[in-house]
Amino acid sequence: MGLAGKPDYYRLLGVPRDASPEEIRRAYRQAALRLHPDKNVRPGETELFININEAYEVLSDPARRAQYDQELAEQDRLLEERAAFRCQVLHSRRHLLRLDEPQVHYMLLEIMSNEKTPKARPPINLCLVVDRSTSMRGQRLDQVRNAALAILRSLEPEDRACLIAFSDRAEVVISPDQARDFSVARARLSFLQAGGGTEIGQGLALGLEELRRYASREAVNHLILLTDGRTYGDEKRCLEMASQAASEGITINGVGIGSDWSDRFLDDLAGRTGGHVVFLDTPRAIADLLARIFDDLGKVVAARVRLEGQMGQHVDLRSAFRLLPEPMPLVPILPFNLGHLPREGRIQVLLELVIHPVGSASLLPLADLEVTGDLLAKGSEGTRLPLSLSLPVSEEPDTSPPPEPIVAALGAISLYQMQEKARHEAELGQPAQAARRLENLATHLLAGGQRDLAKAALLEAERLMHTQRLSAEGEKLLKYGTRALLLPPPRSQGS
Repeated sequence: MGLAGKPDYYRLLGVPRDASPEEIRRAYRQAALRLHPDKNVRPGETELFININEAYEVLSDPARRAQYDQELAEQDRLLEERAAFRCQVLHSRRHLLRLDEPQVHYMLLEIMSNEKTPKARPPINLCLVVDRSTSMRGQRLDQVRNAALAILRSLEPEDRACLIAFSDRAEVVISPDQARDFSVARARLSFLQAGGGTEIGQGLALGLEELRRYASREAVNHLILLTDGRTYGDEKRCLEMASQAASEGITINGVGIGSDWSDRFLDDLAGRTGGHVVFLDTPRAIADLLARIFDDLGKVVAARVRLEGQMGQHVDLRSAFRLLPEPMPLVPILPFNLGHLPREGRIQVLLELVIHPVGSASLLPLADLEVTGDLLAKGSEGTRLPLSLSLPVSEEPDTSPPPEPIVAALGAISLYQMQEKARHEAELGQPAQAARRLENLATHLLAGGQRDLAKAALLEAERLMHTQRLSAEGEKLLKYGTRALLLPPPRSQGS
């Protein structure tokens, strides 16, 4: 929203705040044609059409636009003062170079809590959605039972938890009420048996339905999906459900066990909600993983954190990567769902920008962004932090080195991208090229002390030369192993 509860006129038209009169005129025409009452009768679109006209009347008049921009800047200042979190921005250069060709620039955004954020543990509204298809028989399902019981023992009075099991159909194994009686929950889990196929859509639909019964803005509303297989025929439906869940403030984590599940599908599913995906090559790690996830949910201070806004007139967003609290590539289209903000931690996002020739401008607006989120405390409202980002333009190049956090992030991302390119080359039928790239990756990993990952890369390179294919396990080990390199090293006990 903009001034005094009014919509932001620039966002209504879908243009940056430094848009030219011609860009504003063109955006208005497109919106007016799309929303004209003669063509649209859907609820709310008549009001939107009126707001579009009002936006154009103000922004097309130089004097009224100048006054509006002053008021907008003052509102941003007040919002920044009231915001319950803060954001630091690091730039790869202190100023841009005036060029007649595009140039690349990086921004590292770090979102943190401040003294206004609540200190109490938030209520947790959790649903475990567990694959019980035939392939989960034995140790995998046994470990899931143990992990679920450990979580149920850790529930606080205001928490809600349930467990859904699915194969080619889904059922509620433990309801939130049954989770309160540990003996009942344990008995219910003892009857959980493996069998049938894998239809993730069945489990996801029922899990989200159960979560919605107790969902609230004051709680962490979270779903954990555990699977060891691929779903067939319902991927599109699952992704649509994930997008709807994100709009309702529900975050999804994916846990893939073994090597026979689709990492791209789970990444897309979780990424839409601000969640992430974990690869487990052994079921023995299930209990520790779920305990850590549950513990982290109790440390959340703000949920449903989003990055919204527009790039500047001469700026394109080429790529985006969330570095913390869990590494995850982002589709480079705003807005971004960033998930949960930890009380003692931070959210880090690295944006890669392409800057087009800027002409004679001495100061270039890069982006007008806004960080939004819900504080997890009774009576708290959503909080918003505006970010108006710009850089000076100079005739002389910036000779100072980029900040170390950006250099380190780019180095780790380059390793992740190397294995992604090798995988793509293998899929295109270019095994020799993919193998050379993996050998190069192994060299870099060894230089960084990552001996196990380097060995895995070399094994996959050798496999490519013999079979022309990567192994399913090797693909996931390299993908999630190189992605994890973006995390800071664990603290020693004495630090």
